[in-house]
Amino acid sequence: MQVQVEQQFNYANSPEEIAKALFHSKEHGNVVGICAISLGPSMIMTAVEDILEIKNDLLIVLKETDLLGMKLPEEQIMLSEIVRVLPFRTQFDDPFHVKLRETGSSTAA
Repeated sequence: MQVQVEQQFNYANSPEEIAKALFHSKEHGNVVGICAISLGPSMIMTAVEDILEIKNDLLIVLKETDLLGMKLPEEQIMLSEIVRVLPFRTQFDDPFHVKLRETGSSTAA
């Protein structure tokens, strides 16, 4: 017997939706999946540290690592580079993920 599960993701695709999701992550500490040209072909799961206005764009300052503790290829990206964002309810600093990142960094050293 095969069970078919239909799951729909609520991606933020427009610059306005993306900015709203990123500001929410900055204010509330929730994880966002970010697809951006400068971050490579995969989605990066992290949170926003800060957002700065530069000319007609926004500079998005991300956490240093992803949710699992891997160093990001770029910690600062422009809003205009971001293709889409997937907001999550998971908190970047929830105890489980903090411990996971600490364990990962101690084994990498």
